[in-house]
Amino acid sequence: MATLPEPIRLEIFAELARHFDAMRWEEVSSPAATEMYDRFVKDPKIGGRLARFLPTEKIRPWIKDGPAKQYRRALEGVGPMAQMTRREYPGPQSVVRLAMGSGWTLRAQTLDVKPMRCLADGPDSESAFITWGPMSSLQGMVWHACLRRAESESQLITIAVTKPNTAPLPDDDWRLSLSLATILRARCEQITYAVSRKATADARTV
Repeated sequence: MATLPEPIRLEIFAELARHFDAMRWEEVSSPAATEMYDRFVKDPKIGGRLARFLPTEKIRPWIKDGPAKQYRRALEGVGPMAQMTRREYPGPQSVVRLAMGSGWTLRAQTLDVKPMRCLADGPDSESAFITWGPMSSLQGMVWHACLRRAESESQLITIAVTKPNTAPLPDDDWRLSLSLATILRARCEQITYAVSRKATADARTV
């Protein structure tokens, strides 16, 4: 089949971004997401356009493994969908401040994704590795914390489990997070990290 042209790919990304914004996609449950993937496949503006370039059985995986995952990073201001969404997280510097304290700052050029992570510098020349995300990302966060610990026995490591409101994490989730962090000699924090509408009108569609 023909290769998916870049302009059409971006148009489909923008169409999905509008849907994701409306649904608050980062809060959608797995069963609800499964139902929405089926709807997207049947949507003439999404699946209908992709059908010209992809076999039917590959349309759903394309949506799930591509734009659906990239949208969560777009809310952090990362990736091709970042300028298509009208919503955003407070951002990495906010995570650093919430997880480490007001004297800490994000180190330039250290931001990475899958999961979100960075290095931060403290007021007394300390440095820390910070990884953050919702409870569903805990496995990835712990893995990268393991890799960091393997590189340095003394590195300060913080795993920040994010939540959309001030309600605490369920007890079982929090105990698991703390136990894994303890094994790694890492700090573990739960922080409120909610998406809000962008303050400026610079979000665009393609």
